[in-house]
Amino acid sequence: MATNSALQAELRELRDQMSELQDVIAQQASRKGIDLRNKASDVAQTAAQSATRTASAVVDYARDGADSVAGVVRRHPTATSTALLTIGIIGGLIGYLVATSTPAPRDSRWSWH
Repeated sequence: MATNSALQAELRELRDQMSELQDVIAQQASRKGIDLRNKASDVAQTAAQSATRTASAVVDYARDGADSVAGVVRRHPTATSTALLTIGIIGGLIGYLVATSTPAPRDSRWSWH
């Protein structure tokens, strides 16, 4: 049978091994946390760069379209004003027709005759 001092020595050795194991696990967890944070930072940076490129492309596209429209307006000012006036008149007629075609509001009360 093992003596009491031998059991205590074995328990101390197991505690020391447990402590070392906890230290190793903490170090690995810390390294993995740092790696994960770095990867997340890289992904966020890449996403921000991609969004910036996309926004820049949209701005360039809109600017090109506005320049194109402005060029047409400068070359044909009479046709442009005529087209805008025609669109306004058509819109006004559509609005008038919609407003007059709606039925009169009904009285929600019941009437017995």
